[in-house]
Amino acid sequence: MFDHEISQAQPVRARDATRVPALLTQIQAPLASASADSAYDKEAVYEVIQAHSPGRRTRVVIPPQRNATLSQNSNTAMQERDRHIRAIERHGRREWYKLSGCTARSMVENAVYRYKAIIGPEMRARTSARQRVEHRLACEMLNKMIALGMPDTYCAG
Repeated sequence: MFDHEISQAQPVRARDATRVPALLTQIQAPLASASADSAYDKEAVYEVIQAHSPGRRTRVVIPPQRNATLSQNSNTAMQERDRHIRAIERHGRREWYKLSGCTARSMVENAVYRYKAIIGPEMRARTSARQRVEHRLACEMLNKMIALGMPDTYCAG
């Protein structure tokens, strides 16, 4: 979710977690959920996500880092992270990924990777209207490729 490009005012080499506030300013609607990888497992990220939609509890699915410990801070934003840590301790990380819905984020990242690898990382059209058409055509091409068949994968060993 947070891998979108942001305005030119933001430094390009900024760490992932520091970009979240600027990204959220581009979203006007309240958030129902937010997903990211463990690079975003920071208290400030949880807080800014919860603050984005006041009066609404936003579901945050960020894998806690491997050395994560329960928060000493009892604020609402960190309670969800603490629940994730407890669930990982109870079920294991792999099972938590399935139970939490974190695998959906991985599938989206894979689709974006495929798009960039096959279509390219940059838009060619210059106007917004033409970029929408370009993007729609690219997605239709990828969907057609998928409809023709995905390769079979076998374990070699």
